[in-house]
Amino acid sequence: MHPVTAVVAGLSVAAALLAGNAFADTIEARAGGIARPSQRQALDANETVRNYILAHPDHPLPTVQPTATTTPPRRYASGMPWSDGGFFEHSASGAATFAQWRGAPLDNVEAYTDRSTWTAQLNPWWAGSVPAGFQAGRDDFVLSVPLWTDDGDAGSDENWKDLGQKVAAVDPDALVRLGWEMNCCFSRASDAQAWKKQFSRAVTLLRTAAPGLQIVFNPNEGAAQGGTVSAIENLYVPGKVDIIAIDAYDWYEPFTSEANISTHFTKPYGWDYWYEFARERNLPFGLGEFSVYSGSAASGGDNPMFFEAAYGWLAEREKADPGSIRFVALFNDSATYCGCALSDSRNPKAAAAYRKMIDKLRTK
Repeated sequence: MHPVTAVVAGLSVAAALLAGNAFADTIEARAGGIARPSQRQALDANETVRNYILAHPDHPLPTVQPTATTTPPRRYASGMPWSDGGFFEHSASGAATFAQWRGAPLDNVEAYTDRSTWTAQLNPWWAGSVPAGFQAGRDDFVLSVPLWTDDGDAGSDENWKDLGQKVAAVDPDALVRLGWEMNCCFSRASDAQAWKKQFSRAVTLLRTAAPGLQIVFNPNEGAAQGGTVSAIENLYVPGKVDIIAIDAYDWYEPFTSEANISTHFTKPYGWDYWYEFARERNLPFGLGEFSVYSGSAASGGDNPMFFEAAYGWLAEREKADPGSIRFVALFNDSATYCGCALSDSRNPKAAAAYRKMIDKLRTK
């Protein structure tokens, strides 16, 4: 809140409410006991100012500076500085088991719609991903939604409104990763204007049905692929986004050396780029998906350095700019192609590093 200076002409009633006692105290101190204004005078700014001027014709009018207020930091069940959770293969029991395994509650649970057709997408089976104990007012449901279903359907207005209502039934202020990984991966982002038009339309319709939904603009780390728009920032739509996030994994190149790690953070469209992109727009940053990727030969395998580097980078920025990190979602998928899971036996070193960083950063 910016300080407000009360002026004689047109001093508002709201300012007088703040100023009443301050004026009275100043009057008593400077005029040797002029009576404190009555309640009515305190509410009537013009009268209060008039009395002061009459009593002190040679004194400047006191400056009134309302006490600044700040919103207390959001508290997460995990004790982490940000919402920390992940994707647990659409299994509520799997999410609960993971929380127990890591020794800290989950702050978010991520899910994906069935993107094959709009009929399939409107089936809210994904709501079953939320474990017992989930509190919508405290925790985050994160849903990944394509702008077009796989059959090329942009959805009717009613489709999008229906989807918004179904998401809000799980969590009224859920995070929606709309058209996520738009710089690759089946996003249909080959034409910036067409993509932005559909993005804007979807946001408007979702919020018409569910005004509290938080929209996440969520590219993949790195340059555009697969014929998508090369200038990824041109897909961003001002005024339609609440959070900037990226998906980031331990591959191409793996986080196995300081040089490789630095490259991930500093390269064009890397971690630093998108974090700064978010902060320049006064938006928080997140990791929509992140994990080791031992199913690929291009990764670091069971690599503890990935989680040490990722959480170190996050913590450094959150400390320097509290509230700048909104959420992170571990991609805990046991599928062979990925090998991303931590709570099974495939990645014991990475799992140990992950749990160590959670324990280090959380407030017990």
